[in-house]
Amino acid sequence: MSEEGSMLGPLRERGYDARSLSVSHLDEVREDVESLHREGLISEELYKEYLFRFKYYVPSAFPEARSIVVVSVPQPTCEVVFRVGGRRRRAIVPPTYANAVEVDTEIVDLLEKGDGRGVRLMRAILPHKTLAARTGLAVYGRNNITYVPKYGSYHRLTSFFTDRELPDDWQEMRMMERCEGCMACVDACPTAAIVRDRFLMYGERCLTFHNEMPNERGFPDYIMEGMHNAVIGCMICQMVCPVNAQVRNWMVHCTEFDEEDTEYLLKGDFAGPKAARMAERLAPLGLDLQLFPRNLMALLRNGD
Repeated sequence: MSEEGSMLGPLRERGYDARSLSVSHLDEVREDVESLHREGLISEELYKEYLFRFKYYVPSAFPEARSIVVVSVPQPTCEVVFRVGGRRRRAIVPPTYANAVEVDTEIVDLLEKGDGRGVRLMRAILPHKTLAARTGLAVYGRNNITYVPKYGSYHRLTSFFTDRELPDDWQEMRMMERCEGCMACVDACPTAAIVRDRFLMYGERCLTFHNEMPNERGFPDYIMEGMHNAVIGCMICQMVCPVNAQVRNWMVHCTEFDEEDTEYLLKGDFAGPKAARMAERLAPLGLDLQLFPRNLMALLRNGD
């Protein structure tokens, strides 16, 4: 680890944590993911939706890159209120969705402040969870979500290439010790995506996977009313996890949509200047118009 006052020092002063690894490990990072796909442990559907986009090489526009910095930023659940029929309907956006651009901008500013010598940085299009687990920044839970000290799974990961030669924290990935003998997430998962007989979950069955699909794609039959608990993603396994006991109620109010705006989102007819304005308003929450009205309708029906 770098010492306080070095490139990573301002991150720690801000309450964030970070690790680094050499770009020489990029082929091994690729193998960590691709081997699971070759062995059939990651479905073709999941691979094509999420995993094929990663770029396991030093960017051609940044051949001087020597290290990768992976950062964990604590992040709460985001409360969003929709006004429907004269009622205030509270909903949540899980940690990791909101404020993506703001977080990355802040991390760049802090890294530049810590270096102070004209450091170059470029965001890495890599599996952040794998990088975090491979550097000891985080450990995997049985739900395949990464956990960090103090904040559990309530954090956002981001990674950057840098031209600095930083410490190489490469190590074996670990499962969280608390998961040994604990089946809380297995028992709570409504779609049976997390199972007892293997550590890697069935991501293609996860409610999060289906909640992130475009509006025109319907939910499969095994996702029933009552399962929906967030505007996007799913918080069930994180809410029951004992490691999250100290943070599971950590929530900040983000925004409120009045009756007119909610009606507009539920109508699903998006065009013109109003659609652009609404998309701009949703973006900081990590939401997109393509999720509406399907996700919101499913969520609101839970309380009917």
